Amino acid sequence: MVEELKAGRYKILQKIDEGGMGVVYHAYDTRLQCPVALKEIKPVLLDDPQFRHRLAREAHAAAAINHPGIARAMDFVDDGTDCFIVYEFVQGVDLHKLLNQRRFSIDEILDVGIKLADALAAAHAHGFIHRDIKPKNIMLIPRPDARSRVKILDFGLAKQSKVVALARQGQTGETSSESYTTTGMAIIGTPDYMSPEQAAAEPVDARTDLFAVGLVLYEMAAGFNPFTGHNAASTLARILTLDPPPLPERIPLAPENLELDRITHKCLRKLADERYASAGELLADLVKLRDGPIAPPRPPGGFVPRWLACVLFSLIQIGYLAMYAVAFAYLPENAHRLPMAFLGYDVTKFVVATLTMLSGAATVRLYFLAAVAFDYEDFGRLFHRLFPGLLIVDLAWAISPLLLFQKLGYILLLCVPALACLPFSQRTLVSFAYRRRGGRSSAAGAASPAQLRTD
Repeated sequence: MVEELKAGRYKILQKIDEGGMGVVYHAYDTRLQCPVALKEIKPVLLDDPQFRHRLAREAHAAAAINHPGIARAMDFVDDGTDCFIVYEFVQGVDLHKLLNQRRFSIDEILDVGIKLADALAAAHAHGFIHRDIKPKNIMLIPRPDARSRVKILDFGLAKQSKVVALARQGQTGETSSESYTTTGMAIIGTPDYMSPEQAAAEPVDARTDLFAVGLVLYEMAAGFNPFTGHNAASTLARILTLDPPPLPERIPLAPENLELDRITHKCLRKLADERYASAGELLADLVKLRDGPIAPPRPPGGFVPRWLACVLFSLIQIGYLAMYAVAFAYLPENAHRLPMAFLGYDVTKFVVATLTMLSGAATVRLYFLAAVAFDYEDFGRLFHRLFPGLLIVDLAWAISPLLLFQKLGYILLLCVPALACLPFSQRTLVSFAYRRRGGRSSAAGAASPAQLRTD
């Protein structure tokens, strides 16, 4: 392959990289007398029209988007014998290699994030969704001012938005669709950096790229990808079910880091509607963080240290278990004191139902204790999902003293409010310790990304 001449013009110098679909070479354009990168389909796939069409669409995307943050396509050749794209030669190092070598400062993270968001805003404006943003497709080119140029590579999985595609088809009425099938699943992208909708093989829009950008920025800050599992299946499961831990658990608790944590977690919301509506919105927040003074936000753990919140929460669970134990010992022998006994109700059924409910509640309390003891990272979100049901049980439990200890009179009224406040105290402590992951974004009224929706 070395010194081979492609299309009578491009001299192959050496292989740079190889993927499942094609090979990338460092080549030399003998006509323009400049180095180029040449990406061609592997010979075994050359007769497959699906791969030729995909490479043609990649060339179209890279040529149509005129932006310094996207590698420019200079030529496309498909003559039946060869099928390749000629790119400008980007001499730098991909972000994947740098992530394995060092950590990044907040300034470096913001610089890369701003340039990525700006480039994607241009791509989305032209109707193209990348669908494979990952560190290996992000090239950093050093500059004398220490701020690297950033180039997005490989639009091989790029997809035209439905609105733009239909506009360009004119009156032909033709539509196009394509799926990339891996291990029996119609999924498109790299598992470690897929959005939840990609992982679930659902329709995607431009916000799927924003999820990947948020994940790249999170990895630059924390030093690891929180979704990476033992294999592709476990990685996809983590993407669909788990939320990444807060960045302040990994990096110093400075105001700008807290704001970066908010930005990255907004990008990483499971529901696309809860993310930034566009790359422009993400860009605006990143620029504001870089240029504007940051007002010290309230720390994620609130005003109670995390360890103390966990201890107090655990003590409340132990207190509930102790009260349940007393009820199991006391209620069967004192059922005749219940008001139901005087109103003709079946006290036995009531006692059985109450003890059954308390058994379930005790199981939940034990689970809560175990989750805190083992520091289950998704416990905050789980607790908030269970809270409505837990509130009903706890409020019912709060009035139990009135049913059993009438002789104490109005003194019991002091116990009822105290017990009624316990569920809300638990929710506050859990928020201090784990934060409530997710929630609605505040980007109300933003431009709808429906214009960039695709199949």
